[in-house]
Amino acid sequence: MNILEKNRKAFEAQAIRFSPDGKTFADDEELRWMLADLPMAPELKALDVAAGTGEFARAMAVHVSNVTAVDATEAMLAKGRDFVRENAIKNVEFRKGVAEDLAFDDATFDIVACRYAFHHFGDPKPVLSEMVRVCKSQGFIITVDIVVPDDETATAYNYYERLVDDSHARCLGFGEFQSLYGLFGLEIHSAKCREVEESVTAWMNFALTPEERRKVILGAIQEELEAGTKTGLSPYRKGAELYFKQKCAVLVGRKS
Repeated sequence: MNILEKNRKAFEAQAIRFSPDGKTFADDEELRWMLADLPMAPELKALDVAAGTGEFARAMAVHVSNVTAVDATEAMLAKGRDFVRENAIKNVEFRKGVAEDLAFDDATFDIVACRYAFHHFGDPKPVLSEMVRVCKSQGFIITVDIVVPDDETATAYNYYERLVDDSHARCLGFGEFQSLYGLFGLEIHSAKCREVEESVTAWMNFALTPEERRKVILGAIQEELEAGTKTGLSPYRKGAELYFKQKCAVLVGRKS
């Protein structure tokens, strides 16, 4: 099974977990933080790549003329279409498609976005290449994603992310993301990171992690808490609950 089919299978199963209020990965404050450095205006057209149910597309739609949300998983698109119909959102359109081969002409959009998806791509270069291709000259590319710790635990971190979720390929480092932008001639307009607290149980529940894998992950976390091998998760306890820190990065680049 290739990475695209693996992702589709995982997301078809996970679609039911997406919140009925349309917010799954961020609250309003987080969405404002993600979009704060992206120039938007009422006349602009935007594309959201690997959009899932369109949470980020809807956040952009408040500020631009229209947003096209593309995703490879029909179950995600169906939930997104239901939400915009039920909430009378008129300027978000959903289309089925893959990030590596976007079905749009060159220089179609003023803004091209991709949120929390790059870590699912086996090779991020073809995806960013397509995002740049369909973006207009002087337009903006925005990516939001988890990035690995800037230390020797990066490999371990990706290992545990893959153990939790089969659709996980690899998180990039923050510097690696910026270098990728440079590779495609994008001028960095803004680059920022912040840590997000995650419940270990919620993390595994959302990904439908099998029980035998949960035992491995929880065992590794317990070992780290007892001064053992580091997982890259930086786990800690709050009462009886286990938590860890994910580092979220936002990069906004401008196409020449």
